[in-house]
Amino acid sequence: MAGKVKIQPASRVGLDPLVDMAEQLRTALPGWQDTTPVPGRQRVLSDIAHDLRHLAHHDGDGFLTVSLGDEVMGFGAAYVRSRHLIISQPWIDPEVEEPKVLDVLLRRMLAFGERAGVSETSAHLLGGAADHAAFLRFGFRPRFPIYRLSLTGEQARLAGQELAKLHPGRELTEEGLQRRAGSADLERLDRLARGFVRPMDHEYWLAVRGLRLATVREGQRIAAYAYGGPGQCGPMAAATPEAALAGLGWALQFAAAEGTSPVTLLVPATFESALEHLLDAGAACIAVSTWMTRQPGAVLERYVLAAPTLA
Repeated sequence: MAGKVKIQPASRVGLDPLVDMAEQLRTALPGWQDTTPVPGRQRVLSDIAHDLRHLAHHDGDGFLTVSLGDEVMGFGAAYVRSRHLIISQPWIDPEVEEPKVLDVLLRRMLAFGERAGVSETSAHLLGGAADHAAFLRFGFRPRFPIYRLSLTGEQARLAGQELAKLHPGRELTEEGLQRRAGSADLERLDRLARGFVRPMDHEYWLAVRGLRLATVREGQRIAAYAYGGPGQCGPMAAATPEAALAGLGWALQFAAAEGTSPVTLLVPATFESALEHLLDAGAACIAVSTWMTRQPGAVLERYVLAAPTLA
């Protein structure tokens, strides 16, 4: 396909066709076939649809499309939290023959981060060798795998109950959420586990996604937080290894509460104790993705990702 490669804000194209593209391309990846949207008028928005809408609202300057001529061939979403740029999996039509289209898109997303004054840059790649090659050309290095695990609702519930016993914890009440009780603790744990704060994402998980939130204590101190709900297990962030396992327990129970669907979650290879407990509980490892960074940074050994797009 001939034509000039153009990069422009996603707002000029509209979000729905981009969501459809991402959903279709993701289901073609090994281990993601179960994410195929269910057609119909009562279609439930997927995690990727929710997350892209959130990023388009808060990080529009980093949400860019790539076109050849007048046809949109893909897009990428990059977002800044504190001084950290995170790039989610870019979605490019696999039939594009123009070489290094992804390079052009990636260069613009990195420029967005530079204008924001970021000091660290990370990426979560679901794609294969060609995507890795593009990121390697821009100084990214693979740091560790992210495993996508799947459990039945019952497996998740039982494993969650056992892990949650490791430390005392509680679910935040509606009143507590409205008062934003514990928001300072969430910010502290984000800094410890991720190296940045993300208040707009917490607001989104609670107000838009309607996820449940629990905190775990070690002594008098909040040592972990955990989110979960239908279709999502995580994020979970913790200050200590045992608190991380207890937080994982709460996230699993929240995700399994309805008991009708498998529970899937994204666990970094560095969170070794979680992988051991989940595999012992009967989890299947159904996909693997890669965490890449340009600088050594947080190793996510006490963290469970929220989702593939909004990590």
